[in-house]
Amino acid sequence: MKAEFQNPLMKGLACAALDSGLRSILVFDASPATLQTMAGLLAQMAAVGAGGEVVLPQATDTKVTGQIVPVQLGTVETEEDLWGSLALGQNGTSQSVVWKAGLLAVRTEQETRIVVIPDLSRLSLAASRACVMLMGADVAHLERHGQRDRWPPQLFWLAGCDRTRIGTLSPHLLDRFALRLSGGESPNSHQRVTQLRSWFEQFDQKHSPGNGEVEAAPLSAQVVEGLNQAQQIQPEVLPEARERVLEYVGVSGGYSPRRDLALLRLARAQARLTGTAQVGEQAVDGAAALIGLTLQRSQPEMPPSDSTATDLDEKDDVPQSLSQGSERENTQPSPDGAPSVTEAPVFESDTQETLPSTALPMGGPAIDPYLEDTVAIEREAASLRLPPRRFKAASLGRGAIIGVEPTPVPQDLALVSTLLEAAKYQALRWQALKKKPNPPQWAKNLLDKRQANGHVPLILQAGDLRRYRRAAVPEQMLTLVLDYTSLKECQWQGALLPYLQWAYVERASVCLIQVGAADAEDELRAEKREADNILVPRIRNRLEVAWGSSNTPWPMG
Repeated sequence: MKAEFQNPLMKGLACAALDSGLRSILVFDASPATLQTMAGLLAQMAAVGAGGEVVLPQATDTKVTGQIVPVQLGTVETEEDLWGSLALGQNGTSQSVVWKAGLLAVRTEQETRIVVIPDLSRLSLAASRACVMLMGADVAHLERHGQRDRWPPQLFWLAGCDRTRIGTLSPHLLDRFALRLSGGESPNSHQRVTQLRSWFEQFDQKHSPGNGEVEAAPLSAQVVEGLNQAQQIQPEVLPEARERVLEYVGVSGGYSPRRDLALLRLARAQARLTGTAQVGEQAVDGAAALIGLTLQRSQPEMPPSDSTATDLDEKDDVPQSLSQGSERENTQPSPDGAPSVTEAPVFESDTQETLPSTALPMGGPAIDPYLEDTVAIEREAASLRLPPRRFKAASLGRGAIIGVEPTPVPQDLALVSTLLEAAKYQALRWQALKKKPNPPQWAKNLLDKRQANGHVPLILQAGDLRRYRRAAVPEQMLTLVLDYTSLKECQWQGALLPYLQWAYVERASVCLIQVGAADAEDELRAEKREADNILVPRIRNRLEVAWGSSNTPWPMG
């Protein structure tokens, strides 16, 4: 089992399977193949952690008992896809309208879902808001379309994100990810071309005739046994471990108490894997090394003492990986003949067994897990809020569909939602028609038609109309060309103010072209910046850049 958990990604998945507080995992620079492999391994570990069984006949077939359902979220999921919606009943059912549960509405304790997000920076707004609500929550509440329900969410979250795109994400969304791992180094353009070429070669081989889908390698018997044993261990968290956590997590920047809890939970989960009865400073140091945390402040110096106990206490501050490697040297006598500190001997096996490894890359070196504290902000303000509506004379019917809403005008109608809304009141409307002493002619025709062929016509009213609610899309663009070689003697900021106000009101996209700026790489070369709207901070910061040292006019053409 020890050989298996030398892989930091494998160890992180095992810790997430043992501790429910670590079920939200963010992997930096992870390829889709890596996330797919990690999802398969996490499904097997979750089955072991939940009391399921993993059958390994000859390491050629893996069967996981229990309901472990993987789902994937991307850029097109709406509120109906995530939480549920009303749908027409199937043939043979007594109900004409039934409730269809969404991807995240898991109501049974026997079912666990692994939510895989290939690219967190491209997640839809509805899915991002759902992640903020469900990650780390003990109870989920649903009130939608007359449905009222609550349940304990049984969800694992596994997301990948390029480290260069962290600035585009909301800090509230990133704060919900308790465990952060490094899937590899951020590739340059040449490495990306090489990776694409190798990926296409592997894709052709894996999807050739006769080959099925690629699945994660089965867990070895040692890993399964180790996870089962870790379930029985409940280590004690020592006070010095809590104090050690405070030295790794600073309170400046985007501090959140979730970071302290995540580091302590990770240290406790690793102690359970190793069979340690207590969580001390060494366990916290090992957990910090796994996710890439460094000490925020130096350890206070201990008062000098001749006692051996003081020397042993000082050694506890050394990380476990360093102390184990130096134990043999400390057992040797010093050159001046003075006896050194006596350490416990390290016993090693005479034979070493090579355990089968899983098809999971080792990942890159651990980086700062909280990159959002230092990267430049590239998101707009209130990025998790629904975009404001723009009221125009005609509806263009453009933009991504994010829901439905009532409408008095039959434009851009959501036909299915309209029919479902009308179906809820059919019984009441037919009863009202039958009780009328003198029904109108159209009502008589409906009643005669119902009695003649046995079919029940659908009575549609104006209040049933539903149209699509669409996300606002930029329909205009503001293009600014700033030549700093000719702006020294003019008040150009005031001249641009009306255009900036127009771009803000119309939610127009912005294209900023600058020449001769102070921080330009080439003082005579134009630099272009683009953003979805004027609220993006990088556009505002670029407008405040001073002119450079070049006085040469910009060569036109």
